[in-house]
Amino acid sequence: MRAHRRHAVPLLSTLLLALSACTFDQTAVAVAPTQVVVHAVLDPGAKQQEVLVERTLSGSVFINDHLRFDANDPINSGGGVPIARARVTIVGPDGAAIGSEIQYGGKPSTYGNGRYIIVMRVRPGARYQLTVQSPDGSTVTGSTLVPNSAPVAQPPLSTLVSFNRDLDTLAISWSAVPFARTYGFRFESPFGAFLLFTDTTRLKLSGDIRNVFGSDLQKLFIPGFRQTYTVFAVDTNYFDYYRSRNDFFTGSGIINHLGGGIGLFGSSVNIVQRTLDVTQQPVDPVLEGEYEFVEGPAMDRRYIDVMRLYVETAGTTSASLSGWYSRDRNGAVRDGIAGARDGTRIELELLDNQDSRRRIARFIGRQVGDSLVGTYDNVTGRVVLRKRAVR
Repeated sequence: MRAHRRHAVPLLSTLLLALSACTFDQTAVAVAPTQVVVHAVLDPGAKQQEVLVERTLSGSVFINDHLRFDANDPINSGGGVPIARARVTIVGPDGAAIGSEIQYGGKPSTYGNGRYIIVMRVRPGARYQLTVQSPDGSTVTGSTLVPNSAPVAQPPLSTLVSFNRDLDTLAISWSAVPFARTYGFRFESPFGAFLLFTDTTRLKLSGDIRNVFGSDLQKLFIPGFRQTYTVFAVDTNYFDYYRSRNDFFTGSGIINHLGGGIGLFGSSVNIVQRTLDVTQQPVDPVLEGEYEFVEGPAMDRRYIDVMRLYVETAGTTSASLSGWYSRDRNGAVRDGIAGARDGTRIELELLDNQDSRRRIARFIGRQVGDSLVGTYDNVTGRVVLRKRAVR
């Protein structure tokens, strides 16, 4: 026993040396000091302006990144660290205006922190100065020269433009805007907005173009949807901020025009805005068409009263479907449909507005004669939607 213990001591020492030789150097990384981040874009077409004030993420504050985005609480719900009780001032040709955080009853005390609302008239062609003073004494300043054009308003539904994506091409032109650095084009899509900059005053998009910002390169024009496009003139600050980015490999960062902090204080003016009523040529007339409610479970308000269905992309045994549905028979208010056909099975996602990320229900069924027969995933009872005769 004694001989065994004598050999155990050198063996233990050898193991300890080996383990110590395999230990990597460890360096404690200090928490980097935070900076003030400001985001604000002045819009002459808006009745009030919004300034977001927050801190850069350092790892020292817990972030709940599982919240659903809330426009009234954009910093907290967007995974940021808001700065409350800052003094936000914008000075322009009409004097100074002070920002205030809105208090929401029945909400946590931190709800809406860092979002400052300023009620002011923004004049096209005028220069504005921003000053943000945080409670810890930090000061951020910025300046913007607003592009000199009268803003256009959201067009009413009566001005819908019919657009057949198989036959039409979207061609847009506009007049040059003084003080504009460049022009932006934004096209709303259920699978993510399509956004680009151009230094020309004309643009042309074919009906079969793909949305490079979509999750699966879906087509940009989706039949059954009412899709709005906007052309806007922007200042240098806006253009530089959105054309640059933080690059982990090169170390290059955003182009920043703020003093004392980082972010954006810029301006943008909507100069063209239209809404397209997108359709396409028939692909499968047996399935495609308008349907109306015939039978369904008792509900305070039925999901579908009338709908229009398209075969958006056809396949051999499957297809992508799209369209619109309305909860009242006249179809004045329409929401989007994104669906699929797999063999004889049909699934339709009833979207909230026209956003593929949000739905209110799913219809699962089959085509039986001139009807779609199935159920909703969240309501018990059979649903029958009968196809209307071609008018």
